[in-house]
Amino acid sequence: MAALPFHFHNRDRERRSLTEALQSSRAELYIIYGRRGVGKSALLRAVLNAQGFPFLYYRGVRRTLPLQLAALTEAFRAAFPGMFLPQPFASTSIFLDALVYEADAREARGDTTPVCVVIDELPYLADVDPGLLTVLQHFWDDTKRRSNLKLFLCGSYLSFMKRQVLDESAPLYNRRTGAMKLEPLDYAEAALFFPNYTPEEKMVAYAVLGGMPSYLEQFDPALSVEDNAKATILRPNTYLAQEPDWLLLEDLRRDVVYGSMLRAVAQGVRKPSEIARAIGRDSAQDIGPQLSTLQNLGLLVREVPITEKRQARSRNSLYFLSDHYLDFWYRFVDPARSLVAQEMGAEVWDRRIAPQLHEYVSRPAFERACRDFFWRSLRAETLPPNLHFADVGTWWGAGDREIDIVAVDTQAKVTAAGSCKWTNAPMDVSEYAALQSSLARADFGDIDPYLFLFSRSGFTDRLHALAAAQAPLRLVLIGLPDLYAV
Repeated sequence: MAALPFHFHNRDRERRSLTEALQSSRAELYIIYGRRGVGKSALLRAVLNAQGFPFLYYRGVRRTLPLQLAALTEAFRAAFPGMFLPQPFASTSIFLDALVYEADAREARGDTTPVCVVIDELPYLADVDPGLLTVLQHFWDDTKRRSNLKLFLCGSYLSFMKRQVLDESAPLYNRRTGAMKLEPLDYAEAALFFPNYTPEEKMVAYAVLGGMPSYLEQFDPALSVEDNAKATILRPNTYLAQEPDWLLLEDLRRDVVYGSMLRAVAQGVRKPSEIARAIGRDSAQDIGPQLSTLQNLGLLVREVPITEKRQARSRNSLYFLSDHYLDFWYRFVDPARSLVAQEMGAEVWDRRIAPQLHEYVSRPAFERACRDFFWRSLRAETLPPNLHFADVGTWWGAGDREIDIVAVDTQAKVTAAGSCKWTNAPMDVSEYAALQSSLARADFGDIDPYLFLFSRSGFTDRLHALAAAQAPLRLVLIGLPDLYAV
């Protein structure tokens, strides 16, 4: 398969892992899963093309088994033109036997090029071939000692991949040689799609689109965020305009409860009992299964104060949409569907979105980006040398007490805390005092954390002077350019 003309951004760590698998001296059964549109196929194509290996790529679809086997046969013929196939594969077992035959033929003629196979959207093929995973189990047990066979199984339906492929009761459990959950890009990786944007524009684009590559590539980097949104989100029949509905149709059969729950959360309803009431249900128990499903699909994320993460249960749980674009769409676009359908998207932006945009960027996008900054800085080794942490999150307590960023070590001791302000005015010393006051009222015990202040609009001279007078790096000031310098 020839190299494809697409731009591939970042994924350096993931590419290294997959390259090592392709270059290893053993057979590989590698599992890759993540939401549809997160870039699984593009990642594999980029790595395989970089190695120069021909490969078989097959994407499962919602079709009957005979139709899928016919398509699988055509993919095989294209990838391995030297093998004559007079008729379509009668079963997936015969397809796997043909892979072994190709591997044997290469070995016999001294060809060290591995047989590389990508089965994308595995759940769709397994839906119509119930015995597929068991067939794969027996196939792998018989062929795992071949060094020239590399099999990559991919899937977007997260609950299927976890339960049927990765779970300890699944047929392929303990047989995989590697597994990778591909996450959306973080704020800095997403910014690579917009190299000429200012740091502020990059953050606004991240707040609107999130980190899904399939969403990011819909924007034209030569246009402003506003113009892009009007052209690709606030117009009928575009990919981004239709994606949320297609997502529910694909994964949830368009059950109205799920869309209603996502819209409620996007509007700021966070607690399970309140979400239930917002969609006309009596209690949190009435939506328990739906909450679990949306979490398994990676659409909702449950957050608790970071100091309670180790607890088996927490009554302080809040729910957020994990995907910024879905959050943006359900908050601003879904309520204005009729206007968008009448091609009045510009009015929706001007009257509904623009007045609230910066408040929307502030939370959760900017706060999430600031938390991601900690992990990026840890990998880059640019944090204060004595700052150690094992997790980063947020904290809240009774009386509307909140701390935007809290980092804890392996013993759950607070080692760093931060405040994030997406405002027009520079941060002043009052924000430093407010963070200290919040830490004192939170009663984290005997701690001496590093303090971080993150600001959209920079810092006053007084605050710079205060930071310089502190012990080295005990108070760290991070502006928008600093966020993108790591």
